[in-house]
Amino acid sequence: MTQFSSLWNRLLTQELGTDDSTQLFTDARRQAGINDGLFEFADLTECFVRVSSVLWPGGTAEVDLNSTVLVSSGDVLRLASKQSPMVRYTDASSQVTVIAGNDLRQVDVAWLNRYEPGWQVSTVASSVKQLPQRFYLRPDGGSMYFGLWPTPSTGSSATINVSIPYVARPPVLASTDGSVEPYTYGGQCRTDLRLYHRAAVHYAAHQLEKLRRDEQASDRQLQKFLTYVTRYTQSARQKGGTALTFARSYFRRHVGATDEDNIVGFQQVRTPL
Repeated sequence: MTQFSSLWNRLLTQELGTDDSTQLFTDARRQAGINDGLFEFADLTECFVRVSSVLWPGGTAEVDLNSTVLVSSGDVLRLASKQSPMVRYTDASSQVTVIAGNDLRQVDVAWLNRYEPGWQVSTVASSVKQLPQRFYLRPDGGSMYFGLWPTPSTGSSATINVSIPYVARPPVLASTDGSVEPYTYGGQCRTDLRLYHRAAVHYAAHQLEKLRRDEQASDRQLQKFLTYVTRYTQSARQKGGTALTFARSYFRRHVGATDEDNIVGFQQVRTPL
């Protein structure tokens, strides 16, 4: 177990070769460097993912991922690339329909403009069931909208719940959090990430060595940090060989398929050992 106080004090002192904490390498700079390292590691590896569960109002096309109404912690960096959104439709008889993966593929606004003219306007009645087939992101100023197309409509006595996985910003640790481990949220610690806590130490040393104008030492610390990044990404990679398969199933016919759906393609699927 590596506590925050150990990272910015003892371990960072070892890398810097000095216990100076009042002149050049102040406590505040040391702590900020560790927090920057935790953030950078999470950003590069996607090791810290959270899932926002949204009770989707029928007739709503988009929600703002940057809104604290949707994600109260306001810690969204971006959508997770290794997990996909999922739609759960529960009808009046409690029967559940799940839409995910190839049934809920990501497109962009340009694709919608090309293949679905008038997509911005929904004419479906609130009493009619309509489930989405695509999701998209649409930036607008300080907002990042997550949208579903066609606009979901629950129909009578039904609900739609949307799970949105996103890369989360690690909680910023302060001097009062000395006994807290990195990547702890809501009292729950990601103990599997303990092996990578020292990555933040090397990133902090990389930043602080710039204060001594020692670019070589700074670069060495950055390389050590990136070694941890590589180590994590390789360990998270699914083991096994790859096989060539069709990118879509030809035994299943989607209602409302477009020309884009019928494009023949291949994808590599990794087969576990």
